[in-house]
Amino acid sequence: MQTVTYDDLVAAFRKLDIVSGDIVIVHSSLKSFGQVIGGADSVIDALQICVGKAGTLVFPTLVQRNFERAYETWDKEKSPSDVGLISETFRLRPGVLRSDQATHSVAALGPAAAELVADHGAYGLRDGPFGHTPFAWASPWQKLYFCRAKLLFLGVTMLYNTFKHLIEHRLTEYWVERIFDPEHRAAALAELARFNHPGVWPWIGAEQIERMLEERDLLSRTICGDARLTLCRADVCFDLTFAAVLAHPEDWLKEPALDWWQRYRA
Repeated sequence: MQTVTYDDLVAAFRKLDIVSGDIVIVHSSLKSFGQVIGGADSVIDALQICVGKAGTLVFPTLVQRNFERAYETWDKEKSPSDVGLISETFRLRPGVLRSDQATHSVAALGPAAAELVADHGAYGLRDGPFGHTPFAWASPWQKLYFCRAKLLFLGVTMLYNTFKHLIEHRLTEYWVERIFDPEHRAAALAELARFNHPGVWPWIGAEQIERMLEERDLLSRTICGDARLTLCRADVCFDLTFAAVLAHPEDWLKEPALDWWQRYRA
């Protein structure tokens, strides 16, 4: 097990080209580094020094335990983040803001934080297996796309890329919008997964996305301690994946989603 210092963390983040003014959303595993002197706080402090006062840090603060009752038990102030110690430590820091959404909230700190977390699910709803609010047009996930945020993975692969669900929701919305017959559209919608209601969903392989981005040399990588660090642009990840799935759904979708697409495509 390697020992990692604050200076090691800063050097690694700068090697990934995290710079002042960046908006960065961080998926993380503290234990993947080895022994971090200062623990989760050192990781957060190192990220903050790299993005500077002009930058904004964002962490997913997802609810995963007792998920089927998430909307009943949700408390923005008290519900812990279930996606790692770094995320939960960040959530509890003074000045950090959290979006008010039961399943896929984020916590943010910096100049863009208030705008990112505001009105999560207030409009532009997109229904799906997690509910109709988490990946709405009014969501931090959509806003991260618009502001060209950076997706950072600390000791985890892009298997943990929550942002991919935005792509899935937008693809579904895109396809449904192009079913012009009202009866067919209603039938297609009825087959889709909803919160606590099994159904069809176009799950996209996160590791397939990672391979595509790596083949195009669009990932920045480095090592810190025992952890592998990966960085990519949110908008690049979205645009390339969205286009790739539209061009060749058969290469990305599994049954029954592929059958659904074939039956209802315009």
